[in-house]
Amino acid sequence: MTVNGSEWLWRAPRPAFWRAATDNDRGCGFPQKAAAWLAADVYLQNLGFAVLQKSADGVQVRYTYGVPTVPGAKAELTYTVEPQGTLLVEAVYHGVPGAPELPCFGVKFQTFAPVARTLWTGLSGETYPDRCKGGVFGCHEEVPHIEPALVPQDCGLHVGTRQFTLEQHNACGQTAAALTIEQADAPFAFSALPNTAQEIEAAQHITELPATGRTSVTILGAARGVGGIDSWGTDVEAPYRVSGEGEHRVAFRIVL
Repeated sequence: MTVNGSEWLWRAPRPAFWRAATDNDRGCGFPQKAAAWLAADVYLQNLGFAVLQKSADGVQVRYTYGVPTVPGAKAELTYTVEPQGTLLVEAVYHGVPGAPELPCFGVKFQTFAPVARTLWTGLSGETYPDRCKGGVFGCHEEVPHIEPALVPQDCGLHVGTRQFTLEQHNACGQTAAALTIEQADAPFAFSALPNTAQEIEAAQHITELPATGRTSVTILGAARGVGGIDSWGTDVEAPYRVSGEGEHRVAFRIVL
């Protein structure tokens, strides 16, 4: 995906099912309960694609993915090139009875070059579904980073986001390229981190995280809360869990 001469994708976008475990997740044993989704996030099965529309008014292509570790579950990722110069991306997860709880669901991709700064319209700071009341709505910015923790864990999520922009800078610190992503019908959650969920999951110390030269971007329609009711050990409260049996969706527009 090239915008104004700058390539943004290192690999094709894919459905996202996993976020790195938090201290509270580890304390209540959630990674063991949801382990099937870690495997699904890595070994998702591409079942093919279909061209749903091809005309002067737009082009629409849908990819379907199977989940080998959760038989019967599937996800669809639909791209629609719109006349106004935007790319509408819609992701839908179709659950099955008995499927374990999800850490999250949405779309993930890695950038071709590192993102120097992220700007977003939404709540300030790091926010999660059960930890967002202190966020102040407005325009905010940050440099993608991993929060220092004793053991690396998921971080940097921003819920209730209306839009965000990824900036790449040149050697002089000036903006050389920018990519803007907007909500399609409802606010979403997003994060932009120097490492993937799997890289964070595998590290036991922040110094073990590899310098990839890319940025991992995740846009979520559903995200599990972080809990932390008693530091760790108690499961996340029921309203902030993500059922693997239901349907989840996220939609956003990429400004081309």
